[in-house]
Amino acid sequence: MDIYLKNAFLHIIDREGGDPVFSQVELDLSTAYIRDYLTKKIQKISSAQTKTGKLIDHSVMAGLIQSAPQDFPNFSQQLVTRWYDIYKQSEDAPSADVFIVLFEEDTKLQVAFLKINFTEAYTHFVDSQELGITNQLIINRAILGGKSQKPDEGITIDIENLTFELIEKKYSFSGEKRSYLSSQVFDSEPVASLDENVKVIKKVAEKIGKKFETPTYDVVAEVKEAVFDTINKTGTITSKEVAEKVFKDNVTAKLAFEEEVQEKGYVDQAPLLKEVKEITEKKYSKQKLKLSNGIEMTVPLEVYRNPELIEFVNNPDGTISVMIKNVEEVINRL
Repeated sequence: MDIYLKNAFLHIIDREGGDPVFSQVELDLSTAYIRDYLTKKIQKISSAQTKTGKLIDHSVMAGLIQSAPQDFPNFSQQLVTRWYDIYKQSEDAPSADVFIVLFEEDTKLQVAFLKINFTEAYTHFVDSQELGITNQLIINRAILGGKSQKPDEGITIDIENLTFELIEKKYSFSGEKRSYLSSQVFDSEPVASLDENVKVIKKVAEKIGKKFETPTYDVVAEVKEAVFDTINKTGTITSKEVAEKVFKDNVTAKLAFEEEVQEKGYVDQAPLLKEVKEITEKKYSKQKLKLSNGIEMTVPLEVYRNPELIEFVNNPDGTISVMIKNVEEVINRL
């Protein structure tokens, strides 16, 4: 992901103080730590929990987003005002800083809305008194998360085609916890995240597997492998390919699986985020096994697939033996 920052504003949202404190001067993007901070925050929006979608063409929000390059200062305030009019209605949504950023990603012009909640942290305070210099311990209640942390909420929007990647949280509105950012601020219905889709697939596969007496560990392993393979092949998850991988020649199980995942809200071949292959490599390229005797193992897919390296044996008494084979060296790390 090649990001080039063009303009950025920082606006302060103090829930106790009332209305937002709008900055009238842009952030100095020639400062290395500011560039680094914003770039990392934008990159962190892409994760397995990220939702994707597209703004409604010719909507008020679409028009606002497309006005960003012409009058960025005015755009940044309008966007934050629209967001805050809804956000302030929440009983528990915290104070935060909001960054509005105009940037290019691989030459495509985009807008980012990044909300970073305040956290409490201790720091020192140097004061000069009659008795001399005194060093005090104080609490700072407006500390921002580090650059390695993802924003608490955020969205990046392609200005030309209006596609977006989104992370959002649920807050209380009239006593009801709900997401508000996608539905009320950006007037959109995003597609479920990679994590949400995989959870549906896993849960349904386990349920169908039990009906046909397939061990749960085997079903989960096949699901992870199928997700990894189909995303690397096509860039999407397809329920048909997952069914083929998990249930093989069992036509009844495959049909039942495909029908139920649709009922549970799975979106077949949904468009996924740009970095999906890299995320899939990290998240699904290994099998994480926890045995009932307390042993835990992380096994790369290529090893898990090879019976010459690992084998699961069903014993007559109903227990399972895990055989690890052909190991040349054992390293014990503290």
